[in-house]
Amino acid sequence: MPRRPTAAARDKGTRGDILNGHLSRSNQEDGSRGLFWKLGKWCADHRWYIVVAWALILVGVTFGSSSLNGAFNQTFALPGTSAQIGADLVKAHTDQPAALNGGAASGKVVFHRSSGTLQSNKTTIDASVAEIAGLPTVKSITDPFHAMSPDGQVAVASVTYNDDIFNLNTADVAAIDSAVEPVTAAGVAVDYAGDLGQVADLRAAGASSISELIGIGIALLILLLAFGSVIATITPVISAVVGIFAGLGVLGILSAFVQFPSESPTLALMMGLGVGIDYALFLSTRFRQLVIDGEEPKVAVARTVASSGRSVIIAAVTVVISLVGLYAAGVGFVGQLGVSAGITVVVAALAAITLVPALLAIAGRRIDVLKVRKQPIAEPVDDAAGWHKYATRLAKHPVLYLSAGLAVLVIL
Repeated sequence: MPRRPTAAARDKGTRGDILNGHLSRSNQEDGSRGLFWKLGKWCADHRWYIVVAWALILVGVTFGSSSLNGAFNQTFALPGTSAQIGADLVKAHTDQPAALNGGAASGKVVFHRSSGTLQSNKTTIDASVAEIAGLPTVKSITDPFHAMSPDGQVAVASVTYNDDIFNLNTADVAAIDSAVEPVTAAGVAVDYAGDLGQVADLRAAGASSISELIGIGIALLILLLAFGSVIATITPVISAVVGIFAGLGVLGILSAFVQFPSESPTLALMMGLGVGIDYALFLSTRFRQLVIDGEEPKVAVARTVASSGRSVIIAAVTVVISLVGLYAAGVGFVGQLGVSAGITVVVAALAAITLVPALLAIAGRRIDVLKVRKQPIAEPVDDAAGWHKYATRLAKHPVLYLSAGLAVLVIL
């Protein structure tokens, strides 16, 4: 009678079957030597060249965008809507741009002093107001002494521009600054309000760059706490930052030939930063697990791009199609916003499948040298815990989970 295997032998056999199956899948994946596998291997072999190439690309498109000096100032329209019909009627019967198209730019120049009255500076203020009135972009300006506070310490001049608000920029603020220099030199404070004040605030805030820095800082903190590795945290952020600023450079170059809405850079930056970090995480988590499993770093990079790199491209194509699909709304303004965001998504995806593999190859087994937690988070192959357990259960009962999800959506 044959002997029944012991529990230990059965466990050993089971583990061996799992390991052999894993190695078999690994060998099949490596043996395929597909396009993405070759791309990953090439990036790993030429890692420093790729880093330098992306640095040159970033410098080149930034310089090109600055040299061409494109503008994001397009007015928008809502063809076929009652709002557009009303705006067209207003434009046809007045000399002012319709509000739908942004309206005429305006602003207020506020003169004030803490002691005495502005009457003692009337000559200087009148000269500055006359200089503002002579600016080629200014249509008219009111006499500030006709809108003065009872104590005589505050006077307000209302400025109306020839162009709509989309064309108001920091150059207009600089022109007003120059005109009121004699007034400020005489001890009178000058502030701006309205559209003019908003542009002045943006200039003072460094063109809203602080908000982007805050976003990147928060992303770094979250990734560091979640993944527990300094290098693994920095790699996705570096790729995302390079990708979005290269994408913004490309958008700036195109803006010299194609008109984009003024909101385009902000939306493009938000989208590029989000997907850039996301795509890089696809790759870094897979690479870390392969290295933990004992894979040689260059081979791990190739296998990472062969699997997760394909997911990145599929995700990017899906997002770009959705963004370009905004043209289906029939509103050119919205469609152009989608195209501008799609540009940074494409560049971020290209950075993810080339720059990230190069950075991972440079890091190699040192990717977890600087850790802030004992057990770094990667991409485990064990199906017995966490999201893998959930995914395994979902795969066994897809109809049940699909029905439950649809029921929740219908209720909402």
